[in-house]
Amino acid sequence: MSGAKLLSVFFTFTFFIKSLNGNHGNRKVYADLTTNRLTREHDGSNGMWSLHGVAHASHATKTEFIFNADLLSEDGRNHLNIASMVYPMLGPTSDLDEEYLEYLILQAKTAKIDGFLVEWGFREHPSNVALEKIIAVAERHQPFEIGVNWCDHWLLQWLEQKNATDQMVSEFHRNAQYLLDTAFYTSSKRFPSVSLRPLIFLFGGGITSEQFRKVLAIGLKIPYWLDPPLWIGNYLNFAETEELWAEWGPLMDGIFGWIPSRTRVVPPSMPQWDYYGNLADTTRYQQNVSSAGEGCVRNGTCQLWCASASPGFDNRGCAGWGGTLKYLPRKWQGTSLYNAQWKYHVLNNFSANILILPTMNDYSEASVLLPTKQYGFEALYTTELFASFWKGSQSDSAGVTLPTWWFSLKKSIAFLNQTGVNITKVAAQIEDCSTKISLGSYAAAANCLEAVQLKTDMLYTHLTVDDFTLEVPNGKMYFVKPPLMKFGAYLLNTTHGLYLRMSDVMSRVLLTNNYVGFLQFDYILLDNAFTRIQVYSSTKRKSTGTTFMSFPRQTTDEQYTEILDSVEAGNFAVVCDLMNKVPGVWHHANIRLYKSNIAWDHTAPLNSDLHFKAVGGSYLVKRISLEFHVYHYDSGGK
Repeated sequence: MSGAKLLSVFFTFTFFIKSLNGNHGNRKVYADLTTNRLTREHDGSNGMWSLHGVAHASHATKTEFIFNADLLSEDGRNHLNIASMVYPMLGPTSDLDEEYLEYLILQAKTAKIDGFLVEWGFREHPSNVALEKIIAVAERHQPFEIGVNWCDHWLLQWLEQKNATDQMVSEFHRNAQYLLDTAFYTSSKRFPSVSLRPLIFLFGGGITSEQFRKVLAIGLKIPYWLDPPLWIGNYLNFAETEELWAEWGPLMDGIFGWIPSRTRVVPPSMPQWDYYGNLADTTRYQQNVSSAGEGCVRNGTCQLWCASASPGFDNRGCAGWGGTLKYLPRKWQGTSLYNAQWKYHVLNNFSANILILPTMNDYSEASVLLPTKQYGFEALYTTELFASFWKGSQSDSAGVTLPTWWFSLKKSIAFLNQTGVNITKVAAQIEDCSTKISLGSYAAAANCLEAVQLKTDMLYTHLTVDDFTLEVPNGKMYFVKPPLMKFGAYLLNTTHGLYLRMSDVMSRVLLTNNYVGFLQFDYILLDNAFTRIQVYSSTKRKSTGTTFMSFPRQTTDEQYTEILDSVEAGNFAVVCDLMNKVPGVWHHANIRLYKSNIAWDHTAPLNSDLHFKAVGGSYLVKRISLEFHVYHYDSGGK
C-alpha cells in the first residue's frame, strides 16, 4: 500500500474514532489573500513584483535587495528577478485580472478552501478595488465566501500621511460601516459568518484599544439582513501575552492564528536570515494558540477562535519590511512543517470550527499555497487531503491541477483572439470547463479541458509567423536626436535621453497584426548611487495615476519610504523601470514589448516611439535591438 493510502487509512480510522466527540460538518477553511502584485500588460505596473527593500535591522550576509521584474530570460519565458524567494508556476500575474481572480477561486475550491480573507485597508485603498472585483467573480462560483483580514495599520499610515491620526476613530467607524453595507451585502453564505453575524478579522497594529472601545461605543447601523459583527483579532497582536489579552480581550469576540513563530537566532549555517523557526517552534505555536483559544471560549471571554496552518515563510522578497530577515522552512529535517500543523489540528483540535491558511498568494513572504516552480502543487495537495479529514468529508485531489490548465488555456485563447481568430466556440467551451471545476465534477472538467486543448492546438497550427530583428540604428528603427557617445556607447543621464522612432512601414506591420516583441540592450551604471534606467513608449491606454500598492503589514518609516519609491504607479507608457546601485558592471536586459500598451504612433517625446531615460545617475547603453514575432492567421478556407 502506498504512503498516501496508508495516511488516508490512518486518518480515516482516527476521524471515525474522534468524530464520536462532535460534528465537523460546519467547519470552514479560509485562505488569506494579498492583492498587491500587478503586471505591465494588465495594469501598467509590476506592483510588488518589483521592489527595492532593505532590512535595516538585519545582520544577515545580504540585507539589501533590488528586484526588477521587467527582466526576462533570453527566451523570454521567465522573469529573472521577481520580488519573491519562490517562482509562481504561472509566472507573474495581476491580482486585478478578473480571469486570474477566477483562477484563484477555482484553485481554492479544488483544495477544499471555502473562501478568502482579503487583506484590506480602507475604502480608498487599492485593496478595496481588488475586494470589489473578487466579490463579483465569486458570485459566479457559489458557494464561496469572501471576507476581509483588516490590515488596520494601512489606515493608520494613510492618516499619518495626511496628519490626521486624530481621525482614527471616525475613519475606522466609517470603514466598518462600509464593510457591513457593501462587502457583506448579500446572504451569509457569501462571507464568513456565524449565523447572521459577519466575522471581521482584525490584523492589528493600527487602531489602539482605547480607540476601538470608542468605535464600539458609537455603534454600527446593522443592515436588516445581518446581526452585529464578531470581531476576531490576530493572536500575534491581541493575545500572545497575558498583558495583550487583558487589554484587548474585553473588546474582541475571538482570536485567530497566523504564521508560526520565527524567533530562534540562526546558526552560522543559515547566514541568509536573522531568525528562523523549526518543527518544535511550529508545534509550540499551535499549542499556544489552541490553549488561548480554547481557554477564552471555555471561560466565556470570547465566542470563537480560529486555528491556522502556514506552508512556510521567507521575507527576503520584501527585505523583511525594513526589519529583520526571518525564515520558516517548508521542511525541517525531512518533515513538512505544513503537514505537521495540519496533523496537529486533525488529531487535537476539536473546539475551533475555522482554520485560516496564511497565505494563498503572498509571494513577498514566500508563504504561498499556489503552485510554484520549486514546490509544485505540494501545498495544495496537502491542503485538500487534510481539509477533507478535518471537515470529515471525502478526499478528492483529482481537481488540484485543473485550474492551472484552465488559466493557461484562457490566455492561449485570448492570444488567438488578438490574432484575429474566431474563438467563439472554444471560448464558450472553456467557460463550461470552469463551471465543471467549480462544481467538483473533475472527470468531466478534465475531459472538457482536453477537448479545448485539442481545438486550441488545431487553431494554432493555422498561425504563421514572420520574425524581425531591428538592430539600432537602422532604417526601421533610428534615433530622432543624435545620441551622445562615450567609450563607444550611448551616454544616458538626467539631461540627455535616447529617442528612437520606428519607420511608418514597420509601424503599420505592428499595428495591423498581433505580435510578441522584445527590447534588448546592455547597460552599465557610472555613478555610485541608487538610480534607475527607464524606457517609455507612446501609448493610447489611459494611465491610472494611482499606486496599486497594498502597504506592508509591519514596516519601519524608512522602509515604507523605500518601498513607496520603488513600487510604481500604473502607467502604460512605461516599458521598463530598472533599479540599480552597483556601478561598473555591465547588465543585459531583455524586456517584453506589449502590443496592447505601445501605440507606435510617434507621440512619445520628440516624436519618438521609445524614450530611454536615466533617473538619479548616469549610464552607458549599447547593443540596442528590437525583436518581433508577427503572427498571421490562415484559416485554410475554413
